[in-house]
Amino acid sequence: MISELLTIVIPTRDRPELLEKCLGSIFECQPVIPHVMVSDNSTCDQPAMAALRRKYDFVYVRQSGDLNMVQHWNTCLGLPSTPWELMLHDDDELYPDSLGNLEPFLVDCDGVGIVVGGIQFINFQGEAVRQWIPPSKGKFMGEEGLVRLGLDWKVRPPGIIVNVPASLQAGGFVGIEGLPADYTFALQLAYSYGVAFFPALVGRYRLSPYQQTNFSTPEKTADWLEFSRRQAEVVQTFGCSDTIAARIVDYMTWWPFLTLAPRWLSSQSSFVFKLTQHCVRQSPRGGDWQLRARRQYPFLFSRPYWLAWSLLRELHKPVRLVKRLRRQK
Repeated sequence: MISELLTIVIPTRDRPELLEKCLGSIFECQPVIPHVMVSDNSTCDQPAMAALRRKYDFVYVRQSGDLNMVQHWNTCLGLPSTPWELMLHDDDELYPDSLGNLEPFLVDCDGVGIVVGGIQFINFQGEAVRQWIPPSKGKFMGEEGLVRLGLDWKVRPPGIIVNVPASLQAGGFVGIEGLPADYTFALQLAYSYGVAFFPALVGRYRLSPYQQTNFSTPEKTADWLEFSRRQAEVVQTFGCSDTIAARIVDYMTWWPFLTLAPRWLSSQSSFVFKLTQHCVRQSPRGGDWQLRARRQYPFLFSRPYWLAWSLLRELHKPVRLVKRLRRQK
């Protein structure tokens, strides 16, 4: 039975309105119901929690409210008595009918450290925006598992199911600047114990202002890029080859850069130039993803930097002028 195989643990904090949607995606939308635990690290008792406990059959664990995010997530890893755990954040949901097919898949994954399934991205209202399903199938471990997962990091919780004993043996989540390094943790499990890819949707990841990933300012964008790079650096401690470790750092430096930095080119060009120089200093030379960035934005790597910066500002002046003229009409 799935209740003996899988525990869904929901870390929550001061968000009962989202927690209700999260719980509904389990108890009202699944063909089979696993063991469910809610770990409540709220700063105060939430009156709505009592109603949720009457409505749904889950185990309630009240934390102190003083745990930081890393401590809370690691506490959640130690709660289940089942071999597998799916950590379902309180602002996310399970994909409808996903657990029926997941149950027999987990039975066949004994000894694997982590199972990676697909996720659907939803907006705050719950409407589907896009989705991602693992392109790989099968089980991989060692450097092959490290590369397959580490160089295609589009997965997010709740598309991740972890082997509980392996997770505890690995030491849980490492904290970087107060945030749990979920990428590092997933790669450690894949490298040391193996990863299995489940080619179907498992969870729904809510895109909303509640997310820790915030790119609303250049400073917050730079912080997140640095967090991504530092997560990759920890991979060097796993014992893999220097070549593989360099590929991981190259990917987690320049893939986020190519995704995020261009949005600031027209309005904050000096920031993007400084960010480019920082990434060049901190990443291996000649990496595939750095080369992609150089091909896509060659002027960002031109020297002298002050001249390239000046040219970029001149290129964007007509754009700003046209926008001003349009506003005046």
